[in-house]
Amino acid sequence: MFTRRALKTLTLLLALALCTCAWAEESSDWLDGDYASLRQAQQRLIDLGFLHGRADGAYGPQTEAALRDYQQQAGLDASGHLDRATLDALTHVDPASATAKDVQQRLIDLGYLDGYADGIIGPRSTDAMKLFQRLNNLSVNGKADRATLETLFSSDALALPPSLSSGSKGDEVERLQRRLALYAFYDGEIDAQYAQATVSAVRAFQNHLIEQGYADGIAADGVATPLTQYCLYSDQYSTYLRDVTPGVSDSEAQRIERRLNQLGYMDMTPDDVLDDYAIEAMKLFQGQCMMQKDGLADRETFDALFSIEAPPAEHCAPHDIASGDSGQMVRNVESALLASGISTRIPRGKYDAGLESAIDSARKYLESRNSPSASLFSDPKALSVEAIKALESGLFGFVTDDTDDSVEMHRVQHRLYTLYYLPKIGIDGMFGRESRKALKAFQAANGLPETGSPDEATQTLLFSESAEAKPFPYRIEVSLDRQVVEVYQRNMLGAYDLVQTFTCSTGLHDSTPHGIFLDGHPLNRWHYFKKFYCWAQYSFEIEGDILFHSVIYSSDNEHSLRSGSLYALGNPASHGCVRLQVADAKWLFEHCKRGENVIIIG
Repeated sequence: MFTRRALKTLTLLLALALCTCAWAEESSDWLDGDYASLRQAQQRLIDLGFLHGRADGAYGPQTEAALRDYQQQAGLDASGHLDRATLDALTHVDPASATAKDVQQRLIDLGYLDGYADGIIGPRSTDAMKLFQRLNNLSVNGKADRATLETLFSSDALALPPSLSSGSKGDEVERLQRRLALYAFYDGEIDAQYAQATVSAVRAFQNHLIEQGYADGIAADGVATPLTQYCLYSDQYSTYLRDVTPGVSDSEAQRIERRLNQLGYMDMTPDDVLDDYAIEAMKLFQGQCMMQKDGLADRETFDALFSIEAPPAEHCAPHDIASGDSGQMVRNVESALLASGISTRIPRGKYDAGLESAIDSARKYLESRNSPSASLFSDPKALSVEAIKALESGLFGFVTDDTDDSVEMHRVQHRLYTLYYLPKIGIDGMFGRESRKALKAFQAANGLPETGSPDEATQTLLFSESAEAKPFPYRIEVSLDRQVVEVYQRNMLGAYDLVQTFTCSTGLHDSTPHGIFLDGHPLNRWHYFKKFYCWAQYSFEIEGDILFHSVIYSSDNEHSLRSGSLYALGNPASHGCVRLQVADAKWLFEHCKRGENVIIIG
């Protein structure tokens, strides 16, 4: 039963809620935050004598007072806010009685003309009128004829976006950068900052427009004018300028290579020459688009390549690689060797001494099996396309289920280790209890009969890149190159999402171990390092005396911080441990438990 007081209170709350909803519904029509609309309204208020100063698109006390005065005189709701009804009343002009000043103001409001309306129709106003006519599918004569005026003062008139230039920032700059990147004029960071790289990209696009014949109204000044943006965002715009033939060196060849690289069809640094590798990448793109694979950069290929719907590559065009190279082809080789059980090296995309050693291991294995393919890997410092294709086509598949064959059992154990089912100490070539337990866990996770036996079906899946790794709530990865720790959390779909990124300091002189560690766990709130006479907070064991921990202290007191360890973050500085900021070390300490994470250092 409600008491009378409770009922009264409930009634009051409902009334307040209804008032709030009504206010929200009414205020949702306010345009105070719409820069273009507010600027347009301010200019009309200035023209009508309600407001003094300039139209700056900012809603303040003077604008509020001017709006209220106008609304009272016009018989509108005198809220002092700009709503749709007020804007319509302010901007409505009868085309039949429009003055030259009205025409100019409308062209200014729509973004075709800069400055202010003075009622004098000169060359700038005429050019603006021609541009309006061209973009609104009217007869282009620069005159305010009946059809032009009716369209100009209608709600169907096409409005151009406001200019953007050096120093601008925000969502519109980010949108501009993304579109310029789509057309491969911009290859910098998408940071919503209109800096020099964006200026250069806009200038390159404007030069491209001029070459295409858009000289009227376009200047290559790096300012994203309304017309520049209109062309950039128009669904009808095509970046096609001319066919680009093999061997040609120009900006169009560079744009093609940049876009193929963006989509993953190329795996080499783009240049300005349409070389043989770019042609092969283009054929791969054409095939994925169900087009004729002729490698010709014609209008059809251009439009497909620079479309927002262009499909990303399933794989890049193959090419020879050699020591010192980096990129997707190198990573593909690393992944194939990892999946085959030949290597336990974590893919890094770098052809270095570690990859050379793995390739040499592949050669030795193939020689031990008397495989003629061993000759493909005779030089560990270089791999041909033929060798790479052999690797990717499953060269290292099932051989035998004989558990006494130590060579094959090493491969099985290597693969179980890289899929997180077996600790590194279990790789010994002897297929015993721990290996069977790990294999059973792999079979269970991959929908196979849990026999614990390395039968053909099990090994076929085990040595494929589609093998499912052991699921963990968290996966912690340490990048020695970038000096960062990245924490991934398993989501409901079984994929891993990046949830934390920490700047770190790893060991000097490559003293931090590489590999996969399956028994990481929290250790001590305060940890004392006897050998170095120092303390750290929130220690978390990786393996043995290799830990995650905070920056260094002289005692177990937060006031004894050794500031040098804090300033060193982002660079190698430890004796092998991974140092973190206190808050980051605490996050790992509190969130990641024993048996719930896998730590990968590479």
